[in-house]
Amino acid sequence: MLPAIVLVAEGLVVLWFAVFIGMMVSMYLDSRSMPMPRLDLAGRTLIGSAKLAFAVGMTALAALTYYEIPMF
Repeated sequence: MLPAIVLVAEGLVVLWFAVFIGMMVSMYLDSRSMPMPRLDLAGRTLIGSAKLAFAVGMTALAALTYYEIPMF
């Protein structure tokens, strides 16, 4: 019984992702004809902070990975 429940749950997850991707593609196709908005100061700050957080996170991940690799 448990394997059947797990298989149904996995099928529902696949269905959810398919619907989600379909919605994202639909939004992208609808937005291609719209003009690009000009970001205000808050929007530019948010994007800049996200870029900085991503760069710091990737650098920390690389450094910790290098640190964890045993040296021979």
